[in-house]
Amino acid sequence: TEVVDKDGKKQTLKIGYIGVVPPQIMGWDKANLSGKVTVNDITETVRKYVPEMREKGADVVVVLAHSGLSADPYKVMAENSVYYLSEIPGVNAIMFGHAHAVFPGKDFADIEGADITKGTLNGVPAVMPGMWGDHLGVVDLQLSNDSGKWQVTQAKAEARPIYDIV
Repeated sequence: TEVVDKDGKKQTLKIGYIGVVPPQIMGWDKANLSGKVTVNDITETVRKYVPEMREKGADVVVVLAHSGLSADPYKVMAENSVYYLSEIPGVNAIMFGHAHAVFPGKDFADIEGADITKGTLNGVPAVMPGMWGDHLGVVDLQLSNDSGKWQVTQAKAEARPIYDIV
């Protein structure tokens, strides 16, 4: 991806995306998926592929997860795995949705590692934009390029309502 830096110079930024769905999809959509796909644990899948994405040149890695946010202890094949995705080294941002809720938001203020002001989970910007298009998820990464290597220097996320709330 070609980006323009603060000095107006064009820079190349390689963004790696990985998308995951809950393993429970095999129950929800068995008629269409059986025999065609296999499912694995969301967290272990991302943990496996992020280093490979980095090795292949990804400067930034974004996880797109059809999953929710829960503070429940880690469980293999869990439906709501976003919290544990935020603990994986090399993940720079998470965009997720499944629970029809809004993150960052006060409903998640008590989750350890959740900063609902900055929109981060364990320091990783994360956003869940509600339901039925009622919010726009925004992730803002500030980057610096030191000797050809991109680094995230600041990050935040927010879920912007698409209409005024009265």
